[in-house]
Amino acid sequence: MQFSNDSLLLSLKESLINVRAKKSDIFYGWKISVSDSHSLQSLMLGDPYQGLASYQDREVHDREYAIEIFTRSGGPMMMGNSTYNIDPLAPLEAQIYKTLENALQVSNRPWDLPQPEKILPRPVVTSDPQIKTDIKAAHATLLEQVRAKAKKIDVVKLNSAELYTNIHNTYFETSTGQSGEQDRTDVYFELALEKLPLPNTQEVLKMKTAISIDEADLPAFIDEIVEETLSIDQANLPKTQSHAVILVDGKTISDFLKNLLTQISASHEYNKLPFLLPGHKTYNGEKTADSDKLSVTLDPTLPVMAASSAFTSEGLAAKKGMVIENDTVMHQVVSNRIGQYLGKESNPMMGNIVVPLGDYSKEELLKSTPECLEILSFSSLLINPTTLTWSSEIKLGKLYKKGVFKSVIKGGVVSGDIKENLRNFKFSNKEKKINEVGNNFIPAKGYVGPDAMLIKNGVKIAGE
Repeated sequence: MQFSNDSLLLSLKESLINVRAKKSDIFYGWKISVSDSHSLQSLMLGDPYQGLASYQDREVHDREYAIEIFTRSGGPMMMGNSTYNIDPLAPLEAQIYKTLENALQVSNRPWDLPQPEKILPRPVVTSDPQIKTDIKAAHATLLEQVRAKAKKIDVVKLNSAELYTNIHNTYFETSTGQSGEQDRTDVYFELALEKLPLPNTQEVLKMKTAISIDEADLPAFIDEIVEETLSIDQANLPKTQSHAVILVDGKTISDFLKNLLTQISASHEYNKLPFLLPGHKTYNGEKTADSDKLSVTLDPTLPVMAASSAFTSEGLAAKKGMVIENDTVMHQVVSNRIGQYLGKESNPMMGNIVVPLGDYSKEELLKSTPECLEILSFSSLLINPTTLTWSSEIKLGKLYKKGVFKSVIKGGVVSGDIKENLRNFKFSNKEKKINEVGNNFIPAKGYVGPDAMLIKNGVKIAGE
């Protein structure tokens, strides 16, 4: 175990035990989290000879400690909790007492913290072996891929780029005896470029995150950005339509499904938000006869995926399960805490979104409809997880008639309703894998499923 000889971790644990013994009437439990990060970072500028030349290379090591304290006090008894990022140079017990006082200001309905399970979670491969084994060699490989591709590009001006290669190791331990450790890897790449000849007023900036070197495929990503940049001044506004047909990519599918799946969480039921129970349909109204049907499995065991994990956020063993089958909800996701509140058995299903492929290629889907707008990218796709409605300006799209390309589209606003969209849609037969690295504000998202979705219902476009 990487953290077994961490002196600060041992001191922090000892201090928590001591303070809990002194304040046993109110100090109910604790959790320690440790995060160790190793990052190689290269900042680059466009260069006529190298394509992209580094002007700053950094190696960053960081280890962070955090605690969460749970209290029970008052009459009727209420439960509080508070988290705190530990300053290693400050007295530990003073920071623990401060967190304890903060937790006492919170009044929640009590729940029992989870106990260690009899069967330990099976290890899950959550990191790229190449990066984990030698992060410096891995970063050098990625840099070489980027520079080799950049040298061949002369139709656009490469302004700047950033490349980060990261390893994160995490450990947690609780007062009830739970503990766990996992490592993760990720790659972040960002490129800014503009169309020639100069000067012009439009710069394209795009970012890519991935878990492994192979998945990142940075040369192909650069090709995509170049194509988008070259077409930026050839675009027309879309025409206004109240019943539009659109084709969206795998990332958009994953965004739609991520928001839909929030409603199978029992927390939505407890908080009196819109929720879905087993037996509920994923669409509104009447389903079109020739539409595909939606099935979704959550899988935390897939190797080298962003949402793979041996543990849930509560430290329980993560479980795989089919949550939607043929448009019907099969399971509600019930956490330990919310399960106690609702009187339901906990159901710690979580993980990557896995969707079966459809029957047709993207080209066949485009030919199947008189007119279709393929949306290559949104300016900012906004999805309301409560109403499941969405909207965005079209950053770049292509208009097709009977599968024949007609024009590049840019601007205008497209909007829709996910439950209406699922009344009439078709998935492509080509697989796409998407990984989005999580942070303190956004959970990680992994997706394995169709690379395109033809939506024939519930979409409006406001254009010319």
